[in-house]
Amino acid sequence: MRQEDRNGMRRPRRALIAAAVALLLATSSCKGGGSGSDVVPCTNLSFTPAITTPAAGDVYLQGISSTCDSIDLSVVVSNLSGLFTVSFDLAYPAALLSYQSYFQGSVMLQESPVSTPMFIVSNPSPGTLQVTMTRLPPDGGVAVSGVGTLITVRFARVASGSGTVDFDSSLSSSVAETIYDSSHNLLAASFGPGHGGIVLVP
Repeated sequence: MRQEDRNGMRRPRRALIAAAVALLLATSSCKGGGSGSDVVPCTNLSFTPAITTPAAGDVYLQGISSTCDSIDLSVVVSNLSGLFTVSFDLAYPAALLSYQSYFQGSVMLQESPVSTPMFIVSNPSPGTLQVTMTRLPPDGGVAVSGVGTLITVRFARVASGSGTVDFDSSLSSSVAETIYDSSHNLLAASFGPGHGGIVLVP
């Protein structure tokens, strides 16, 4: 093969290698050289409870965990015996949060119930949660010594700002905040006012 033919074959190969190297360098530059400098830090959502020292029978909200995009709030009860059926509704700032899901608390699951306790959570409109939970016969009521979790609800971030999450005891509320024993006697539980708290969405 003549020298000029060999040189002619090398030129396209050299050009291809040069183009690949240029592409690799350009991609590395876009990624910031792998330093992670393009990662934007974020701040977790937070919750400041209105109650820090509960009295016996208080039902109130606690912040459990959060990320940049969501927050888990637990409905807890302090030192109360005979719990069988619990009902309430929560008001939350729909402009800042959207309801995502719920997790059963440990209170209704105490004493290894024969019948699986029932949890009903509905979100009839943005800003409102309606919750009912109950044990079922032949199981009886349960006692909470200290603080026990009834249910945990998860909210997702919608927009930045701060607002109140609390039980809705207004006249327009369609669910009464109540706790009954297994004989349908009303227990001395207090849902407020002011048993929620302030959520901050960065």
